[in-house]
Amino acid sequence: MEMYLEPQSSRSHRRRRSSIPSIRYRGLLTPSLIAYACIVVALATAIIASYDLPIIVEAFSPSSSSRSSTSSSVVAGSCARRNFHRAVHDQRRYKTTSLGVSELHVPGYGKTKLPFIHPDDVSRGGAGGGGATPFHERTYRPNVDYTSLVPYQNGHLIHKTVPILTPEECRMMIDEAETRAEEMGWTTSRHGNYPTTDLPIVELPRTLDFLRLALVERIYPLLRTQFGEFLPDGGRNLRVADGFVVKYDANGGQTELRPHRDGSVLSFNIALNPSCEYEGGGTWFSSLDGPVRIDVGEIVAHSSSLLHGGHGITSGRRYIMVCFVILEGYDSWSMRFYNQVRNL
Repeated sequence: MEMYLEPQSSRSHRRRRSSIPSIRYRGLLTPSLIAYACIVVALATAIIASYDLPIIVEAFSPSSSSRSSTSSSVVAGSCARRNFHRAVHDQRRYKTTSLGVSELHVPGYGKTKLPFIHPDDVSRGGAGGGGATPFHERTYRPNVDYTSLVPYQNGHLIHKTVPILTPEECRMMIDEAETRAEEMGWTTSRHGNYPTTDLPIVELPRTLDFLRLALVERIYPLLRTQFGEFLPDGGRNLRVADGFVVKYDANGGQTELRPHRDGSVLSFNIALNPSCEYEGGGTWFSSLDGPVRIDVGEIVAHSSSLLHGGHGITSGRRYIMVCFVILEGYDSWSMRFYNQVRNL
């Protein structure tokens, strides 16, 4: 068998020749391609951000059991909890380094918002029908019913409101949360890098039923009054996407929450116990370089993208209800607004 051995010099020369195009490609073409790709991405982003078209998101209809009498509330509550936790699982799959603030960015919001919709609130997807609840929406007066902080356009980004819940209503939520916690324990890892010691409201049937009505009659009208100056459609499409009862405990529990930004358009928290039962507390805002403190039944509402945190308590226990609010159908506006005010 005859073999031909190529001279060493010939082989090395051929390798040098074959490597020349790749060197030229890496040195000249790659930066051009990267620059071109960056320009395309920037143009596409600018075009998308220039539109505020409502985006229709497919959602489940409320179950028939949720439309019936209170005898079916256990079944409805079970379904709501199951759908909520499944949506939270889906939401974690889409988690990225940047926060999502709408159903487009966090697909799980399409499901987690459903338990908070009152069955008779047809405007937000409720079933309606016979025996509909007659809603009585409250009205609020600026500088009388609430004080406003951090100006933005024709409005403000932080608002502190006089009590909108009674001490008895707040006590009911604390009692239910503590009773439920004896069965399942307080959760401590639901919110990624900034967890709170809390219980999801979907695990608290009485609180959830109460909140559904309170949102329609008290809280949504308040948020529309406070933020309607710059929200599309006057804030008619506000939806709570997540809600939970938080417990701060100076006796060996969580006492504070590090500064962070929420993944929604608006956030609010309601004090559930009197401030005389603890020392410290309040919601700290970077914009104010200090905390906003509220007493039982009072509410502080703010843009979710403002850097804020739970100001530490030094004694006692502090209970609050926290809710994240999205603007249904205005996904691109929500993200643009989030980025515009985050450093104010």
